[in-house]
Amino acid sequence: MSVRRLHLSTDDHWKRELELIDADPETWDRLSRKCRISVFTTDSMASTAANILKQCMLSGGADAIVSRKSISCKTDRTRSLIVGTPKQILSGCSSLVGQPFGLSGLADELRKALEDPPEPPAVVPAGNRKLDFSRGPLIMGILNVTPDSFSDGGRYLHRVDAVGHAREMVAGGADIIDIGAESTRPGSLPVSPSLQMERILPVVEDIVGSLDVVLSVDTARAEVAEAAIGSGVHMINDVSALSDPRMASLASEHGVPLVLMHMQGTPETMQDSPSYDDVMREVYSFLESRVERAVGDGVPRGSVIVDPGIGFGKRLEDNLLLVSRVREFRWMGCRVMLGHSRKSFIGSITGIEDPLSRETGTHAVTALSSGSVDIFRVHDVEGTRQVLQVTGKLGYSRC
Repeated sequence: MSVRRLHLSTDDHWKRELELIDADPETWDRLSRKCRISVFTTDSMASTAANILKQCMLSGGADAIVSRKSISCKTDRTRSLIVGTPKQILSGCSSLVGQPFGLSGLADELRKALEDPPEPPAVVPAGNRKLDFSRGPLIMGILNVTPDSFSDGGRYLHRVDAVGHAREMVAGGADIIDIGAESTRPGSLPVSPSLQMERILPVVEDIVGSLDVVLSVDTARAEVAEAAIGSGVHMINDVSALSDPRMASLASEHGVPLVLMHMQGTPETMQDSPSYDDVMREVYSFLESRVERAVGDGVPRGSVIVDPGIGFGKRLEDNLLLVSRVREFRWMGCRVMLGHSRKSFIGSITGIEDPLSRETGTHAVTALSSGSVDIFRVHDVEGTRQVLQVTGKLGYSRC
């Protein structure tokens, strides 16, 4: 009799092995609570409360990692990392019941956090069209009708060229075409709403009459978004995440999906000296607050898409962390978009200065993120489609 070690990296791999031995169908639900390690972070709490939390978690077989100074009473407050299997953490939560310092309430929060958030709808209305996520991640092709975008500025400024490129991207597999008339490259200046509309609307009108694709408008101005929707656009990509207070109500009124992106500062200044104490916590908290505002203004949560804003007021280490942990943003109960295409962080890693030559690095990020991201915003649509076809067959493109 021999033993062979397995590497089961996805839920589907686990389920396949269980099927091969004809295990009870309910085995996976039971097993997943025993073998998955879950990690939660808390806000700052009194060191006394943290030490009680630690002991309660240890009693259940889990752990609460706190500042070493809190254990020796050399600090008044600490945050905590709670680590263990769901079964162990639930056992620790039972020990928290009746404890002071709000720890009973923390137990309730932990139980809730252990549950997967409601899955966003597979099909999302987009005006008179829809976004269908049932087959895996969608591809958003970038169409910049600008003279100064960092990668393709000026190439599609003219109406005929823009429509022709949109047609190429649709043929290559684009599910969405994102049309923007204001460059957001580092150092760029704002473009007036009137000029944005002058660039966008003729292109929208031509595409609506000739191509079967969802159209998105990339703008921070509700005035521009409203005009674009009136011309046939089905979706809003708001890179400023509701800096214009009318944007969410506009999306709600017209029944269109709304992308909310994080940016520190403005395009003109965002890369001067970006800094974070905890980039994951800060970006997540920002987007979470904007999602709640959008939902409060009538946008269904399932129609809100969050984007961590790769390259928008971020250092190299910030971009790398956000990409590698992008799946965490799904805990908001929203779809997640990633806009990493040809970004400078790829150039920093590879030494490639020309954005047009960064597609290989872009595709590497797409492949590694394919199981966590719902929409990839890219320049090379055809290449991205091939990447997602392969990762889908490998079982990694199932969000």
